Amino acid sequence: MLTQTIPLFRASAKMMLRSRGVIWAVAAGSLQILVFGLMKELDFGFGAGRIGFLDFVLPGIAVFLAISQLQDIMVAVAANYKARGTLKRLAVTPVSPPLVIAVQILTHVGLGVVVAALVLTVGTLIGGDLAITINLLWLVPLVGLAVLTALATAFAVAGLTPNPQSASNVGVTISFLVFAFSGAILPVEALPGLLPHIVQYAVPQTALIEAVRGIALTGAGITEFGTQVLIGAGWLAVALVVAALAYRFTEE
Repeated sequence: MLTQTIPLFRASAKMMLRSRGVIWAVAAGSLQILVFGLMKELDFGFGAGRIGFLDFVLPGIAVFLAISQLQDIMVAVAANYKARGTLKRLAVTPVSPPLVIAVQILTHVGLGVVVAALVLTVGTLIGGDLAITINLLWLVPLVGLAVLTALATAFAVAGLTPNPQSASNVGVTISFLVFAFSGAILPVEALPGLLPHIVQYAVPQTALIEAVRGIALTGAGITEFGTQVLIGAGWLAVALVVAALAYRFTEE
């Protein structure tokens, strides 16, 4: 297994680095946070307290850009594998299709962590106020968990839709809903009625973004966000189960 896995990781990394979409995913996050940095005079009010717009947005956008861009890329990859019968042809070779997919997913999870770290770094350099403590290292597994959930969702979407075009449309719709209801840029407290209390449980990544923001802005430890981590892990489990049931490795 190891003799197959290491070359697959090398090949996956080379393919990823040669992809224009991946290059854009890395660059776009930094570009967008630079634009948000122009809005330093804007802030949000929470009861008697206030927080600067850039400070609020920085942790959320770091996670959101990684998950939305990589999810879109993986939807396209998975849908094209399915449409072209790529995995069906791989099934008759010594290379296991599930192993190919697992390697690609893990490679992109690593990229997602790098994208998020770059956005946080750029945001800090232009004036974002993060709590620089050892607890920032907890953002690595949290971002990885959020990206992994998005990639599993991508395979579920590809498996449940009839063609790459439909898969792309569904993927973009999911990204928009995450944008609107995850609290990445817009505070969930601004939602009407009971929605602020519901979206943490009903929308993937909302709880994880809350944990990332809390740690990044206050320096709190991961134990302060145990509920959010459990919710995030639950959504990952759901996404993996749906992806495994919906995406067949041997179908055209």
